[in-house]
Amino acid sequence: MTNLTSATVMEMKMDGTYVASVVLTGLAVVFLALLLLIGIFYLFGAVFNKKPKVKKAPPAAEKTISTEKTPIIKAEPMPVIENGIDDETVAVIAAAIAAMSAQTGKKLRLLSVGSAKNRRTAWAQAGLADNTRPF
Repeated sequence: MTNLTSATVMEMKMDGTYVASVVLTGLAVVFLALLLLIGIFYLFGAVFNKKPKVKKAPPAAEKTISTEKTPIIKAEPMPVIENGIDDETVAVIAAAIAAMSAQTGKKLRLLSVGSAKNRRTAWAQAGLADNTRPF
């Protein structure tokens, strides 16, 4: 029985094939563990994110024409506009809100248009810009 000490281990000659086999074995183990974790999380997602099945109602045999009156659409009140703001600027803001309303499906409206108040002095803004400058 041989007793291996740290001195004898250091004296052993490590050739290129030994080093390459250790490195490749380590990489293979790491990537196999990563693939195993990916598979586990994929299965968790498949099990826990099941959406309930919604039963579709059978289509109606005949469509009936409704004789109800169309509802009257009331005009919305005009937004409050601060003096000095062009009508063109208000129109652009209203168009942006209408586009966002169409995307989200929510009914959005413009209540007022005014200029933003600057709450910081020039020195405070300079200090803020200096302290948040990227390194």
